[in-house]
Amino acid sequence: MARIHRFGEFQLDPATRELRRGGVPVPVPPRAFDCIVYLVEHRDRAVGRDELIAAVWGKADITDGMLGQTVLSARRVLDDTGKEQQYIRTVFRFGYHWVAPTEVADEMQERPPEPAAAPEPVPAAPTQTDAPAATVPEIRSPDSRRAARRIALAAAALIVLAAAFWIAWQRMHGTALPPAPSATEAGSRVALVLPVATSAGAGYDWVRLGVMDLIAARLRAAGVPVVPSDNVVALTGSHADAARRGDFAALARTAGAGIVIDARAEESGGRWRVSLRIVHGEHASASATGEATDVLAAARIAADRLAQQLGYAPAVDRGSGADTQALANLLPQVDAAILGERLDAARALLEGAGAAQRENPEVRMRLAQIDHQAGNLDAAEAGYKAIAAAVSAERDPVLHARALSNLGVIAAQRDDNELAEQRFDQAIALLRREQAPDALGKALNGRAAHYGAIQRTDAALADLSEARVAFESAGNLLALAVLDSNLGALDMLRGRYAEAQAAFTRSADRFATFGAQAMELNALTAVAELKLAQLEPDQALALDARLRQLVGQVSDPARQRNGELTRLQVLAANGRLRTLDDDLARVLEAARRDDDRVALARGATLAAERALARGDARTAADDADLAEQRFTSVADDPHERARVGLLRVRAHLAAGHAAAAADALAALSAFAERNGSATARFHATLARAEVAAANGDDASAGKTYAQALGEADATRIPLDLREAARAYAGWLVRRNELAQAGAVAERVSIWAARDYESAVLQLRVYHALGEPNLWRIALTRARALAGDREIPADLLIAPAPR
Repeated sequence: MARIHRFGEFQLDPATRELRRGGVPVPVPPRAFDCIVYLVEHRDRAVGRDELIAAVWGKADITDGMLGQTVLSARRVLDDTGKEQQYIRTVFRFGYHWVAPTEVADEMQERPPEPAAAPEPVPAAPTQTDAPAATVPEIRSPDSRRAARRIALAAAALIVLAAAFWIAWQRMHGTALPPAPSATEAGSRVALVLPVATSAGAGYDWVRLGVMDLIAARLRAAGVPVVPSDNVVALTGSHADAARRGDFAALARTAGAGIVIDARAEESGGRWRVSLRIVHGEHASASATGEATDVLAAARIAADRLAQQLGYAPAVDRGSGADTQALANLLPQVDAAILGERLDAARALLEGAGAAQRENPEVRMRLAQIDHQAGNLDAAEAGYKAIAAAVSAERDPVLHARALSNLGVIAAQRDDNELAEQRFDQAIALLRREQAPDALGKALNGRAAHYGAIQRTDAALADLSEARVAFESAGNLLALAVLDSNLGALDMLRGRYAEAQAAFTRSADRFATFGAQAMELNALTAVAELKLAQLEPDQALALDARLRQLVGQVSDPARQRNGELTRLQVLAANGRLRTLDDDLARVLEAARRDDDRVALARGATLAAERALARGDARTAADDADLAEQRFTSVADDPHERARVGLLRVRAHLAAGHAAAAADALAALSAFAERNGSATARFHATLARAEVAAANGDDASAGKTYAQALGEADATRIPLDLREAARAYAGWLVRRNELAQAGAVAERVSIWAARDYESAVLQLRVYHALGEPNLWRIALTRARALAGDREIPADLLIAPAPR
C-alpha cells in the first residue's frame, strides 16, 4: 500500500504526488513538492544544500537563490515562514531540516495525525565558549580590523540604503503584491530584466536603468520573482550591450535567475514603443509590447502583458491624478541616477521637483538616503525621522520600517546602542509581518552589525542566519555576498580563521562576478591578512597581482592606501624588501596629507616592525608609540591593538628604555583587562614575560612565558603561537635549557616549511643543540624563505657536534 505522511493538518502522498489539507487537495509547484518529499523522507537528519539540489534537480548548476526560492514556495504552501519554521528549519551554513512531528501510515489507516508541537527555537551556529568575543560582523576591509565598528556599520548602511526600488513603485501606484501562482515552479521563474536598449536622444539616458527598474517593479508587483535591479547593474554595468551579445545562460546562473528578459524602447512620431522578449529560460521567445505617448506608460503596458503570458495577474493601479503621474515620471529618472551611482544628479532631480512632489514620502526617503550615503548623518537622520512621523506603520508598514531601520544604522554609528536596538527591533517586527524579504534581510544585516559591535555574538549569528533566508527568498545574490563577508568577519574575530577565510573567499569571488571592485578589495584583503595570520605567506603572495589591480581600479584614496598597506604587509612577510621602505614612505606621506588616521596607524606599525628587524630600536620605539596613539582613536579590533602594545614593549626594551617599556606594559595590561578577550590577555602575558626576562627575573619570566604559550594555544591563531614560541624558545636557548627549547620550537615546526620566522627558530634551536645535519637542513629551508632578509650571522656558522 502507498505510504502516507501526516503532519499538522496535512497529509502527503508521494506516490500520487498529492498534498491534502483537511482532505482538500493543495496545489504545489513541482519542485517545491519534490523538496517537501525529500525533506520529509529524510527527517531524521539535516539535509545539505548540495544534497537537496542533487535530489530535486539532479544537477549541480542550481544557484542558492533558486534553491531558496523553492524552499520559500514550499513554506508558503504549508503556511510556514522563515521566522516560524514549523516545518522546514534552516540549518545555518548547511541546509534544511524537516522538524514537524510526522506520522507514516498506509493509505487505509484512519488514525488521526500526531498534533503538531511548537518547534524548538532555531539554534544559532555553534560557538566556542573559550573563543574571543566577536566585535563586529562587517564587510571586511583593510581597515575594518582597526575601525571595526565604524566600517561594519558603514557596510550595514550601504546594504540598508540599497533598498529595492520596486517597493517604492508599489507604494506610489498603490499596487497589491499577490502571491505567485501556486501551480508554477517559482525557482525557474525568477526573472532578470536587462537594462533597456534605447535609441532615444539626449535627455533620455535615464531610460536605460529607470525603465528597467520600472519593468522589474511591475513584474514583481504581479507576483513574478525578479532579480533586484542593483544586482543586474552590478552584473551588466550601466550598459547591457555586452550582456546581450554574451551568454544568457551564464548570466542567469550567476544571478540565480530562470529567465532573462530583453527590453527595448523606441520613440517615433511622438509615441513610444517598449518591447519585451524572453531570451533565455522557460517561455523562451515569448514577447509583449506596449505603446503610449509616455515611455513609462508604454513600459507598464508591456510588463503587464508579459506577466499575463507568464500566468500572473497584472497589478492594479490605485493611484491617479497629475501629481501621481508627475511623480511616476520623476522617480525612474532618480532611481536610474542612484543605480548608476550619480548621487549629485539624483539630488538635483529631486530638488528640482515641485513643492508637492518634494513632500512625497518616497521623494523624502531618497533624499535622506543620498545624505546618508554622502556621510551627512544629521541631515539623513532628520529626513528619516520626518518620514517615520509622516507615514505611520498602519498606513505603510514597509516604508515606515525602512525609515526605522536606517535610523537604527545611524544610532549604531553614533554608539547609541539602546536606541539602535530599539529601532532595529521595531523595523524587523514590521517587515516580518509584512513578508518583505529584501528589506527584512537588510534590516537584519544592520542589526547583526550592531550586535557584533556590542559583542552579542549569538544574536549576531542568528540575525545573519535569518537574513540569509530573506535574501535567498528575494533572490538578492549581491546582498548574500555582503552577508558572507559579514559572517567571515564574525568568524575571524571569534578566532575561527579557516571558516572566515572560506567565507571571505566566497564573497570575493561573488563580488568579482558582479564587478563590485571596492567590495572585492575589502574581501580579498581580508583573505590575504587571514593567510598571514595562519602563517601562509606564500598563499597570501599569490593574491598580490589581483590586489594590485584592484587598488588601481577603486577611486577612494583611503581604500587605495589600505589595500596598498595590506600588499606591503604581504611583501614584508615574504621577504620582498627592496622597494618596501620607499613604498611605505609614499603611502604614509599621502595618509598624512589626507589625515587618514587608520592608514597612519597601520603604516606606523609596519614601519616599527621594519625598524626593529634591522636593529634600529630607537626608530622602532618612536614608530610604535605613534601607532599606539593612532590606534587608540581608531582601533576596535583587540588582536591588532594588543599586537601594537606588545610591539611597543619590545621596541623600548631593545632601545634600553626600561621606564618606557614599563609604561607600555601597563597600558597593554590595562587594555587587556578592559577588553577581556583571549588574544588581548595573551599579548599582555607575553609582554610581562619579556619585561621580566629583561629585568633578570628568571623565575617569573619562565613561568610567564609558559603561561603565554598556553594562552596562545587557546587563541587558535598560528601567528600568536609562533610569537610565543619564538620568544620563549629564544629565552630558553640563552639559558642553555636546550631540551625544553627544542620542545617549545617543535610547537611551530609544522609551519617551518613556509614561514621564515618559524624556519629561523628551528635553525636557532638545532644550532644550539649541536646537530649539524638538522642545522644544515634548517638552514637550506630558511634560505629558501628569506628573500631579501639576512639570516643572523651566528646561525650561518656550522655548530660543533655535541
